[in-house]
Amino acid sequence: MYTSQCENIAFSVDERGIATVALNREEALNALTWDMEQELANVFNYCSTAEEVRVVVLTGAGKHFCAGGDIKAFKKRIDAGEALPQTGVRYVGAAAKAIRFCNKPVIAKINGAATGAGSAFTFACDFRVGDVKTKIGAGFTGMGFSGDTNGVYTLSKLIGPMRATEFYMLAQTLTAEEAFQLGILNRLAEEGKLDEEVDKLAAKLANSPTTAFTFQKKMINLINYTDMDLQTEFEANFMPACSKTADHAEAVNAFLEKRAPKFTGK
Repeated sequence: MYTSQCENIAFSVDERGIATVALNREEALNALTWDMEQELANVFNYCSTAEEVRVVVLTGAGKHFCAGGDIKAFKKRIDAGEALPQTGVRYVGAAAKAIRFCNKPVIAKINGAATGAGSAFTFACDFRVGDVKTKIGAGFTGMGFSGDTNGVYTLSKLIGPMRATEFYMLAQTLTAEEAFQLGILNRLAEEGKLDEEVDKLAAKLANSPTTAFTFQKKMINLINYTDMDLQTEFEANFMPACSKTADHAEAVNAFLEKRAPKFTGK
């Protein structure tokens, strides 16, 4: 049995073979750290080949799925005059790839808000289930960033480039109903029944021929997701460049000061 090496990633497998991977930094709305990003890749790589795992549920502890990047950490880096390192961008790209290329079906149980890298992780999953409290936010351009975690890539595969462009360039936050209508959510649970809806789907998948799923995913990935490494390399160059702009610093300061940002394009 796999034991998580990161205190902010919780992992368990029940007797049906349903694994649960939970982002577990509730006090920060499950905002990501480098350790969490690396551990996500590790645990999904484990699930991909582990015999006891038949399906994986990715979720967040507490009221929200994931707030994305840690804005307080961005502020510390800005104050220190440091650019966002390429290493961190590659970590989230590797985590998204591990989710997408996991041999087992992966369900995103989107409790509350999934923003930025958080929403991008859900786009890498096979299924996305939400309820009335679910909100899916772009996040990146609101912080003066171009985007990472392969989100532009994977969302374009789900809903096409036109809608993905609108989502990211306009920094949209979608309600659960809007996300369902766009085809981002596979299932929209009734209020208070998110756990039940996800468990029903997970149980059906776990009680299915998972070897066939493995081969199906290989075909789907071959047809649709062969360029994820290239996308990550684009992100690893573009995100640090964005992190050095005045607009990024303004976005972070405005967020922490609870005011609207004033972007200059610099």
